[in-house]
Amino acid sequence: MLLLVEIVGITVSVSLCTLVSVAWYLHRQHQKYDHLPGPPRDSFWTGHIPSILKVKANGGILDDYILEMSKYYGMVFRLCLMHQVYVVILDPEYIKDVLVTGNHPKSKRLYSKLVNVFGTSFICRFIGQGIESQIDNKHWILQRMQFDEWFKPHYIRQFAPEFNEFADRHVEELERHADGKTEIHTLNMFNKLTMHVLYKVAFNVDMGPLRGENHPFVTKMKTALDGFSAVLANPIVAINPFEWRYRREVRNAIHYIRGHASKQITERGMAKTSGDYVPDDLLENIMKLKEKYPALMTDEVLLDNYFTFLLAGQETSANALSFMLLQLGRNPDCYKKLQKEIDENAGAVSVITLKELEKLPYLDMVMKETLRLYPIAKNTFRETTKDVRFGPHLIPEGTDMLVSFYAASRMEQNVTNPSKFIPERFDSKNPEKFSKYTSTPFSAGPHTCIGKKFAEIEIKIVIAKIMQHLDFELVPGQSTEIMEHTTISAKDGVKCYFRPRRVTSA
Repeated sequence: MLLLVEIVGITVSVSLCTLVSVAWYLHRQHQKYDHLPGPPRDSFWTGHIPSILKVKANGGILDDYILEMSKYYGMVFRLCLMHQVYVVILDPEYIKDVLVTGNHPKSKRLYSKLVNVFGTSFICRFIGQGIESQIDNKHWILQRMQFDEWFKPHYIRQFAPEFNEFADRHVEELERHADGKTEIHTLNMFNKLTMHVLYKVAFNVDMGPLRGENHPFVTKMKTALDGFSAVLANPIVAINPFEWRYRREVRNAIHYIRGHASKQITERGMAKTSGDYVPDDLLENIMKLKEKYPALMTDEVLLDNYFTFLLAGQETSANALSFMLLQLGRNPDCYKKLQKEIDENAGAVSVITLKELEKLPYLDMVMKETLRLYPIAKNTFRETTKDVRFGPHLIPEGTDMLVSFYAASRMEQNVTNPSKFIPERFDSKNPEKFSKYTSTPFSAGPHTCIGKKFAEIEIKIVIAKIMQHLDFELVPGQSTEIMEHTTISAKDGVKCYFRPRRVTSA
């Protein structure tokens, strides 16, 4: 009995000491940033998480909360997520410093979370040490140099025939249901389209017809992204015992994708060993990493990059395409103006090349304005390596900075009538000028999205093809809310009615 009392006493003492230590650590963290403006913490322990969860429960996202707080606390303020404090940066000039001039490194604390989700074993490895999550600058440079050439405009232009072929197949599939009364879930179709395009162009794999159910890759990728988004917004998800089924679902999705990638890499290696023809595709470039740097690049890093490019190349383009249809459907004048431009400059063109795209400046404006309102990768995180001053605000060394592209491009201080869809604001002749760092949907500086040109060309060709052959309108009554899965997408998927066009050329 005496022994039991001693054990209980020791347990209580250790628990109290641990609680006091954690409380002291949190107090010191809060104290370190109390000189900065910011909303009062909802809780000493959880920071602003309760308020963020309320916004999400009402159909918003983390960045909607950031945008709302900016109205009261300005373009630089602190945000607390449990023990972690982030300094939010929304001023375009400060964004330029963070991403370009100062070229601050990626946040070790944040990007380390990309390595694994809900664990540390192989089955939980997310995008590991790939080009997106690599925080060792030397290793990142080696990867970036390897992939840069494949993503250069002069190389990407050769894929125009494939982009056109798949866009034509997509239009044919839409035409099967283009009776003006059948609801088409465009996001689902775009997810399938962009996955097929990416697999063919980047990995030389034909995934078959566009008809039928989504490929498991599409749904598995969404599950994996949702898991990362959940643990980022609310770290308690990773330890909540009632969420074990959800964590298992996310782990299984990641394991499925990485297992499939491993099989493809193995088969490609066997083909090379056998002397079979091997295309100079993205998969080949990924595998060359290990050939060039065998001491640095493991098989796991190859899988990391495979996973990264799948994530970045498929999900983001599909979401952007659906948001473009959403905005064109909600803005009939813009719709008619774009259709007229396409009719006059590409109406009778069967293969739209970069030359034809150059004749479609309004299409470029529509895409840019869509991505201003809906930057698919909505934020990025950087870290200070020394004390930094942004105006009156001193940011201590070792601080994680959150740059919200979504909030910055929707602030009235940065853009006139920010909630309105006005593609003409990106016209070079437009008298209204705003900083280029107000809208940076592909980020900026050395870490600008490597697939930017790939995505832009693919998106433009697909939209042009649709508008060559079809008219569409939004299904009434659907939600315009945004769903957050690390990237953002339309909650209801942008449902449309399609009809064949009566006139397909000027």
